[in-house]
Amino acid sequence: MSISTVSAATVTTTSESTLSQLGEDYETFLGLLVAQVQNQDPLEPMDATQFVSQIATLTQVEQSVNMNAQLEQLRSSLALTASMSEASLIGRTVSVPSDTITLHSEGMPLAFGYELEGTASAVSAVITDASGNVVRTIGDLSTATGVINDVVWDGYDANGDLAPVGTYQISLTATDATGGYNTYVRDTVNSVSYVGGQQILNLADGTMASSGDIVMIE
Repeated sequence: MSISTVSAATVTTTSESTLSQLGEDYETFLGLLVAQVQNQDPLEPMDATQFVSQIATLTQVEQSVNMNAQLEQLRSSLALTASMSEASLIGRTVSVPSDTITLHSEGMPLAFGYELEGTASAVSAVITDASGNVVRTIGDLSTATGVINDVVWDGYDANGDLAPVGTYQISLTATDATGGYNTYVRDTVNSVSYVGGQQILNLADGTMASSGDIVMIE
């Protein structure tokens, strides 16, 4: 189990280029102002009001550069804090939306869940292999709505034989259904990655999930 290293470079993307542009603009403005002072006509010096206005503009640009640098530091700190919070999930079992389950060893029971969006008089779970063949149908499931109903597949096919190791599709068939459904899988968080400014959970079956997708932590 591990958590990938969080670096400020992964956090600063477009904002980093904006800060760089501000810095370049600041240096350019400062150079022009110095050149203007050095090359002014001694008999007709720069108007004091105009000079003060330019100094004020220079100060505003400098403050913008400093403020952006401070915001980037704050953003990096918040990102690191969030990532460390996600690290507490390593080793925990979570439920996330998915329509596939992975059988790692023959005869190993697999648990998943579903939530009905409407009423139904009967519900069955259908497990199919990668070719779309029905491996097992589990009937007489709960018709409760608004909750996640648990299902356990014992790892055997419809003929009572052990199903081979692999990834299977899960779906529901519902009689007299008045709405759709969502399916969830339960798996262990092996590690946490920080990709594109977001924390990604790496699950034991090799899939990834966002921490925002978690509906249950055990």
